[in-house]
Amino acid sequence: MFNTPVLPAPLTILLGDMPGLMRLALSKLLRTDASVQIVGSTAGPDDLIAQARRLRPDLVITGEQPVASMQRLAQFHRGPVLLYSGYSLPAAALREAAQWGVYDHFGPLPAPADPNYGFVRRDLLRKVHQSRAVATAAVQRLSVASGSVALGLAGHVLSTTPRGIVVIGGSTGGAAAVETVVRGLQPGLRWAVIVAVHLPAAFTASLVERVRRAASLPVVEGRVGLRLQAGQIVVVPGGTNWAVRGEIGQSLWLQEATEPAAGLDEPSIDLLMISAARAAATRTLGVVLTGLGCDGTAGAAMIRHLGGTVLAQNEQTAAVFAMPKSVIQGGHASAVLALEDMARFINGHVQPLRPAAPVRVSPAIRSYSR
Repeated sequence: MFNTPVLPAPLTILLGDMPGLMRLALSKLLRTDASVQIVGSTAGPDDLIAQARRLRPDLVITGEQPVASMQRLAQFHRGPVLLYSGYSLPAAALREAAQWGVYDHFGPLPAPADPNYGFVRRDLLRKVHQSRAVATAAVQRLSVASGSVALGLAGHVLSTTPRGIVVIGGSTGGAAAVETVVRGLQPGLRWAVIVAVHLPAAFTASLVERVRRAASLPVVEGRVGLRLQAGQIVVVPGGTNWAVRGEIGQSLWLQEATEPAAGLDEPSIDLLMISAARAAATRTLGVVLTGLGCDGTAGAAMIRHLGGTVLAQNEQTAAVFAMPKSVIQGGHASAVLALEDMARFINGHVQPLRPAAPVRVSPAIRSYSR
């Protein structure tokens, strides 16, 4: 019996903004190569970001973009970028573009009847396939620089012991708030992220799917014995209380909590945060979002007691301010932030593989009566 050869997966490509005729010519050229696959074509910078996040292509080919758009693309697409330009780009411009993942560029394509078309086609396809080597080299550099970190083509951490734990908890309005936070988290985070929202068990699957659609990081549903991994989001199931076991720097995993919870809401954010703080100490970041009651306050207190950091959502962006207010009144908030600022704080705090844009953080102002 003969063994069937295993063919490599096609190189997936997302086409960004460029002149219509140029994009058509490029699309026709790429379709002559069976080893590449066009997975999407965008209409505007916002659509480019959205499709890059949703499709996670191996390579983005796009025309020149405003600096802000390239920065956003670099945040959500960790793979290489091939740039189209209607004119020759100076070396300084290419060096600047390299910080956003641009490894090469190409110019206008001649008509197929042009004598130079065959040469141009081969050169462009060479640059397209070069993206695999570019991505591999980047992975190797980052792995060496960060120790045992292992990355996938798009820069996601595949399997490594987390350097810390982020616990995000919320209740009323919490699901939508969690989506906003995880949407801004950068791929390549070296900490594990655990999400807990007060919901019945029957709603866990829908919450996992909502978080998965919003996040650039891989998302899984929590279960007994699940090993925590850097750069992965774990959504713990509703209707049950959960705890982190193990020790930072070694193995960390999820277990059902055996300790009694102070409140009736499940999953208990207090129990989850307390167990995370005991496992990771100073490398624990608690995030208390919108919700009724005071769940998360005891957990925040333990995190701060063991040297960790706590964020509380501000009143202006919280659907229900009770939970974060309780944390603030207790003096446990390291910072009080608007919902849209939390991801940038987290990215900077947990030291992603690519630096995040700085965020101005004001200290927690305890202006609420205690």
